[in-house]
Amino acid sequence: YGAVTYARGRLGDEPIRSQGHIHWQSPHCGCSTPEVYEIWSGTGIIYMQQSARDNPGKCYAVRARPGDVVIVPPGWAHATISADSGVPLTFGAWCDRQYGFDYDDVRAHRGLAWFPLLDDAGNICWERNPAYQPAALIQKAPERYGRFALEAGVPIYTQFEQHPDRFDFVPQPALADDIWENFIP
Repeated sequence: YGAVTYARGRLGDEPIRSQGHIHWQSPHCGCSTPEVYEIWSGTGIIYMQQSARDNPGKCYAVRARPGDVVIVPPGWAHATISADSGVPLTFGAWCDRQYGFDYDDVRAHRGLAWFPLLDDAGNICWERNPAYQPAALIQKAPERYGRFALEAGVPIYTQFEQHPDRFDFVPQPALADDIWENFIP
């Protein structure tokens, strides 16, 4: 579990963001593991795509506000973006203890399938990366994640204290294989 704050501001015409990556295979479970975000302040966009190969599959830009939770499925390429350049973005994120970042396929495509850019008014607009096959970008709010038994409005760390097994899917993603199959963030 980690806490991160992105400074307010922008980098030229780009928002402050993480570099796109995939979680590598964790040695104890033999697969890529998911990540669970909780926005604490500011507005974030968790961008994710099914693959960082030529066909990115489904592409989502999930806009999250304080108290919102967003889950990135195992094996999906993703990045965290500050959606409001005037306010710092602070969030908590849960990953497997043995996770690491794989940048190879993302770097081979010079980024993810969609680039976030800022217009003159500071709004996020999206530009398709031509290094990938065309794929639609779905912009949406976070799901409620009832299939994971997560409680809306209750901080995820509090939920963990009360029900630690609720988050067993993070280090053991196979426990949620039926959910990952048709997952919508």
